[in-house]
Parts: sequence; structure tokens; C-alpha cells
Amino acid sequence: MAARDYYFDNVKFVLIALVVTGHLIEPLGTEPFLRPLYLFIYAFHIPLFVLISGYFCKNLSSGEYTNKVISRLVVPYVIFETLYSLFDYYVLGEQTLKFSYFTPYWLMWFLFSMILWKVALPYAVKIRYALPISIMVAILAGYANDAQYYASVSRTLVFFPFFLAGYYLKREHISRLRTPLIRCIAVIIVLTAAVAMILYGNGLEEKWFYGSVPYEAMGHPEWSAGLYRAAVYTGAVLLGGAVLVLVPENRIPLITAGGRNTLYVYLLHGFIIKLLAKASGFYALFRYPALQLLLPVAGILLTVLLSGGGLRHLFKGLVEPRLNRLFKKPLSNRSQSRTMSR
Repeated sequence: MAARDYYFDNVKFVLIALVVTGHLIEPLGTEPFLRPLYLFIYAFHIPLFVLISGYFCKNLSSGEYTNKVISRLVVPYVIFETLYSLFDYYVLGEQTLKFSYFTPYWLMWFLFSMILWKVALPYAVKIRYALPISIMVAILAGYANDAQYYASVSRTLVFFPFFLAGYYLKREHISRLRTPLIRCIAVIIVLTAAVAMILYGNGLEEKWFYGSVPYEAMGHPEWSAGLYRAAVYTGAVLLGGAVLVLVPENRIPLITAGGRNTLYVYLLHGFIIKLLAKASGFYALFRYPALQLLLPVAGILLTVLLSGGGLRHLFKGLVEPRLNRLFKKPLSNRSQSRTMSR
């Protein structure tokens, strides 16, 4: 068995911590002190998470590929889409009980789009120049006013180029970039992006980073609006690449182990954040900038808590259900079993 690559566990922990932190500070995302951080996170963390997800989709010819899509994505999606609807109604006091399996609930869009990306990937990689074509389709999708939240159409198209790029990405590509010179450049990129968000963040529309609405909905009906999406892509590639270069490769207590359980963190943290947002006066406690500093810290601590082995054991039946009996054995395995029984 090949030794586990701690590097990707570290990357995944950093990204899921950014997801949790971004969602935790979102209700205060317009506050002058938190807005630069919010924009900085959203400028790259979704594209980079999608890229890493695509990186781990190499075995397209495996007989288990479709089974894993169903057992690790489709079934957990249905379970948690249902649970979030029930949570809204019975815990948060929503007026109606609404199940919206084809309009994913808040954070559930990622699993829905992941299903579509994985289904499309074996066909997409057979197309010549698939990556540039997917980029063109994503840019053109912004001109379609009906490509929005239903079936996660907009986000699926907008972020698919990163998923496809992740499939083509190889470990040696990253290793070649981890030189002292490029690390220095990466630090400059991160610092430049942070300063830019501080100085110019107030005039930036965060919906450009969501990938969920057309250009016209963001006040850009002009024919050249696609250039803005191209600029957003460029920024995500530069900033995401800088993060990949800077994340350490060695094993780090809590972080490396936590990076193995990112799906648990992703699916569970929404319940806590929704509850906090509904709780009377919780965000009122963070009126002052000094106190707002505690929210990113709380995001990291919540990530560590939810990525622990205890919660994985507790919720494994929901997040990673065992569905072996649901699938037929491959024909070759069945033939082998008959031969051995003779």
C-alpha cells in the first residue's frame, strides 16, 4: 500500500477551514473589518476545493466508479438534503416543510454539482481541448439568464473547468513549483491579494465568486461581461496556486488527521452555523472589530471539532453509508465465484 500523502490532507483541512470560516462570518460579511477576509476567502477557496476534488478522480475505468458516485455522493446528498429541510422546519421554525432535491439547499449545491461533474468527467476527457472548451462554456453561461440555482446549473458549469483541471493535475506538477523562488512569489501574491481586498473590497461584488447568477443579475448586461469572469478565473488560479505552493507537506497534529474527514465537516457544520444565525443576539455580540477577530478563530476551532474521529464514528452511517448489497457484482467477479464453487 502506498504511503499516504500528508500534503493533500493538509490542503483539504485548510480549504474546509476556509469554508467553515466563510460561512461563519457571512452574516457579517459586509462589516468593514470582516469584508476583506470574506472576499479573500471566496476569491479562491471554492475553485481550489473543486480542483482538489477533481485530482482524486483518476480511476475513471474502475468498475467501482459509478458505485462510488451513488454511495458516496448521491445517497449522502439525498440524506442531508432531507435532514436540512427537516432541520429548517422543526428546529429553525420555517413556515413550510419544503424538500427541494433539484434546487440544492445552501451548501448542498457542492454535492449536487459534484455528482454532475463525476458523471460528465468520463465523457469530457474524451473530447480534444476539453479544458479550454469548458472555460468557454463557463464564460458563455453567464449570459444565460435562466442558468441559476435550479439543478445548480450555473455553478456546475462555472466551476467544472477547475474540476477538469484537477483531473489533469499530477503530483509532480505541484512538486516542481515548490521551489524557494516560487514560494517567495506565492507569498507576494497572497499579500497583494489581501491588500487589494482591504483597499478595494468595498467596490467588489462578491457574487462574482459564487458562480451562481448570470452577469445581468450582477448589473453587467453588456457583451464584455465575460471578461470579468475571465479575470475572476485568473485571480483564483494565481491565489489558489499560491496556497498550494505554501501549504506544508509534513504531518501536522490535528490538521493532517482532520483533512481526512472534510466531507463530515462540510455536511455537519451547516447545522451549527444556521442555528447560531437563528439564535437571538449571537451576531450582535460581534459589533466591535476586536470581537470580530474571534469569528475566524471560532471557524478553525469548529473545523477541528467536526473533523475529529469521534464524530466520524458517530455519523459514518449517514455520510458514508454501506451499500454493498445494493450493487450487483461485476460480471468477471461472478464468473470467478462460479468457477471457484465447482
